[in-house]
Amino acid sequence: MVITGSADVDKKFFGAKKKFAVVSIAATKTFRGEQGFGQMFTSNDNIPGLNTQPIINKLDSKIIRSLNGSRYFTLLPENSVLTSKAYKNIAEDEKVLKVLFISETMNVANNYKYVSDEKKYAQLAKELGVDGVIGITMNFSIASGGGKLSVMGLSLGKKSYSATATITAIAYNKDGKVIWKDSTIKEADPDDTKAIILIDTSGITDTNFEKLHPSAIEIGGKAVDILLARLDDTMAGKEVSSIQSVK
Repeated sequence: MVITGSADVDKKFFGAKKKFAVVSIAATKTFRGEQGFGQMFTSNDNIPGLNTQPIINKLDSKIIRSLNGSRYFTLLPENSVLTSKAYKNIAEDEKVLKVLFISETMNVANNYKYVSDEKKYAQLAKELGVDGVIGITMNFSIASGGGKLSVMGLSLGKKSYSATATITAIAYNKDGKVIWKDSTIKEADPDDTKAIILIDTSGITDTNFEKLHPSAIEIGGKAVDILLARLDDTMAGKEVSSIQSVK
């Protein structure tokens, strides 16, 4: 269980006839997780599968497909947004996510730009002629279990690895006001036939991050569905808990 806060929704900006556009889909560059002994002395750029770009590129269509299913807004077609004059002319923000004293390099999905400035969100909402614009930010990590002995930061013994996706959706209106913000954390369930669980027998073996990509893509798509379900519940006047289960 994790505390993520309740969904922040300004209901008057949502409804079946409201138009929205997705203008940013991004993820932190590094697939976080315990690395094997050899990987600890290797640059992250040289560890196969550690870069999340292939994950976010394949998740793009899942995210758009999920958002298209909402009852409370209609999405502009992705291609119409990305090829519009408004989107082509907007200056991309630096691909860095800054939280307190920590900075994370960001990857951006196919043909999107990284947009973090609320003024640019508002500008895009006006120029695209929509009620709201949406930005999606994700990060991926590996949850591990087992490993009874710890040596030099490595847990030794039989371990299981599963992918975890954290996602935040934020939407702005034409005035630059946040009209929807919510986040969730979803971990692949070992009983999910599409979740790939890697079994490792020691901390010496390098972690196969590439093998976990399909699981990350699958679970990332489900995380979007959870956010939409929480939006639906909020719009219906139901209580949406600030405590969520990651399973």
